[in-house]
Amino acid sequence: MLRWLRGFVLPTAACQDDEDYFNYGILFQDLDRNGDGVVDIIELREGLKNWSSTFGMHSEKDIFKAGDTNDDSKLDFKEFLQYLKDHEKKMRLAFNSLDKNNDGLLVTLLSRDLI
Repeated sequence: MLRWLRGFVLPTAACQDDEDYFNYGILFQDLDRNGDGVVDIIELREGLKNWSSTFGMHSEKDIFKAGDTNDDSKLDFKEFLQYLKDHEKKMRLAFNSLDKNNDGLLVTLLSRDLI
């Protein structure tokens, strides 16, 4: 299930076109279980759990703290989208800082004893 989530999040990170954020609408609809147009913390918690994500404990609180810009204890699609865009930028910066030769790949060197 995590591969499914990565399929939505990671390819879009490289594109950054508004039309490419259509997939985020699908994610948002999946989280918005009652269809009221907003995601509350319980829906987010359940969604992260259902996606078998590797987010840490209480990640939903961190997401809400960063994404709920109007402090109404709900994420509407605009807030959700902005959170994901901001998060993608941070991921891209972190990746680029690790990709020393700018080849788009991160390689872990193994000990010669393991090869």
